[in-house]
Amino acid sequence: MLSRERAGQFVCPGLGKTAATLAAMQDLMADGACRRALVVAPLRVARLTWPNEIRKWDQFRGLERSIQFINYESLHKVGDVSRFDLVVFDELTKAKNPSSKRINALRPLLLPSIRRWGLTGTPRPNSLLELFAQVRLLDDGKRLGRSYSMFQQAWFTSDYMGYNWTPREGAEEAIYEKIRDLTITLRAEDYSDVADTVVEDIEVALPDSARGIYGELERELLAYVERREVVAVNAAVLVNKLLQVCGGAIYDAERSVLPIHDAKTKALQACLKKLGKERAIIFCNFIHERERICAAVPGAVDASKFDGDIEDAWNSGRIRWLVADPRSMGHGLNLQVGGRNVVWFSPTHSRELYDQANARVARSGQLLVPQVFRLICTGTIDDAVVETLRERGDAQSEMLSILSNFKQLKTA
Repeated sequence: MLSRERAGQFVCPGLGKTAATLAAMQDLMADGACRRALVVAPLRVARLTWPNEIRKWDQFRGLERSIQFINYESLHKVGDVSRFDLVVFDELTKAKNPSSKRINALRPLLLPSIRRWGLTGTPRPNSLLELFAQVRLLDDGKRLGRSYSMFQQAWFTSDYMGYNWTPREGAEEAIYEKIRDLTITLRAEDYSDVADTVVEDIEVALPDSARGIYGELERELLAYVERREVVAVNAAVLVNKLLQVCGGAIYDAERSVLPIHDAKTKALQACLKKLGKERAIIFCNFIHERERICAAVPGAVDASKFDGDIEDAWNSGRIRWLVADPRSMGHGLNLQVGGRNVVWFSPTHSRELYDQANARVARSGQLLVPQVFRLICTGTIDDAVVETLRERGDAQSEMLSILSNFKQLKTA
């Protein structure tokens, strides 16, 4: 990193991106090449992870006086960026949307003289298109261009509506070649001493009554639950509604929660019982799922309602069952000391959230075999989501492998 004024750390979760970046910062400051740094990160990561990492290592003590932390949502409050010699974008995929108003307002303020480093373990979690905005933020469009539409036209083909874009033949390798000098790539299988994660899918039978609601909603985009109307106005809403049916409850138009079944809740209870004295982090996508889990599992703590340092509370054993939304707790936290188990009550489409959430326990310092349990209603949208995760994971792994091979060829 010290040799690159612009760098993307495409490093698998748990391999020490934060510590490595702090070490590089410290060296720059010792040499007088950096007086003040700005770290942009998700809120919980900015407030907890970075300060905790600084406190953990004696050699970093005092470094926080030269660093300002800010979350992505507050970028408009950062003020004069020219006072910083270095800007670090932690969880760089937060900047993957090329239309982001906050990011696009910041880009013109980043002077060419300011070093820019981006950190992420999931550089293309869902699509190759997601690379563009991240790379442009680091290099001002030098490698992939300044225009997203031109990037699309150059490397992809679309359907006639312009909704779905597919890489042209050879595009992936060509794009990776263009960005290889910008990236630092480390794969978990090459560097991590943590055992491979064991994934177990727990099949859950959807009750007949729920299956009826599910089928009606899928066919008609409309169903009745407790005489209340549930409508899916488009395909995206339909997917969420079907996931909710699988989870056991659904929102109506007024955001009232309508219970449907408790099959997944019972499956979760059986899973946690099977773990014995071990603890688990339970991820789910909807507020009503967190509420129902906490009601059904004695001692369960809703992460969104916890006041304090949740990382310390988990790692010190004060929380047995931690229930969380992967969007708020899927990045940055080091939870490997407190346990090895993750349970997905409802699956997520996002490969980024999936990988990052699992990596809270499957990271350096984990002494046991990490375990991931997924509650899947068979023959439903749950199956499709899991398959989508697999396909996206394969594509991301291939990217990291190619970039890693580029590095090895260059070294050779």
